[in-house]
Amino acid sequence: VSIDDVKGLMKIQIITIRGEIQDAFDIHTNLHISDVAFQASFTEAHQYNVFGSSITQTDVLFVELSSGKVKMVKSLKEPLKPDEWPWNSKNRLIEGSGLFGQYLMTPSKESLFILDGRLNKLNCEITEVERGNTVIWVGEA
Repeated sequence: VSIDDVKGLMKIQIITIRGEIQDAFDIHTNLHISDVAFQASFTEAHQYNVFGSSITQTDVLFVELSSGKVKMVKSLKEPLKPDEWPWNSKNRLIEGSGLFGQYLMTPSKESLFILDGRLNKLNCEITEVERGNTVIWVGEA
């Protein structure tokens, strides 16, 4: 998966058994992707899904890599502005809960959101967490 923010393109490629890179499909988006997280598929063996958070918008992009199915997890509140997070360009990170975990976390300006990767939807919001843009999962979730 590679991101071209200028063209608004997420390019999905496959690496074959021989190590060759082949184009699978492209997704056109105006989300301006900040960060991506991969998660093992809960419906297909040896497959992955990708979640992408937005630099400017309140939605998270979900892509089922095996089929190209795209879904939006909506209304996760406004992210930090890029200039409010000078440490790197990921003003809205997204982080999985471990190799076999089903949850992901992404912040907004004043909250943390826990997403359910199995159901591809919002699980809960933790409020009154300002600038919570550093995430560490402890233990298995």
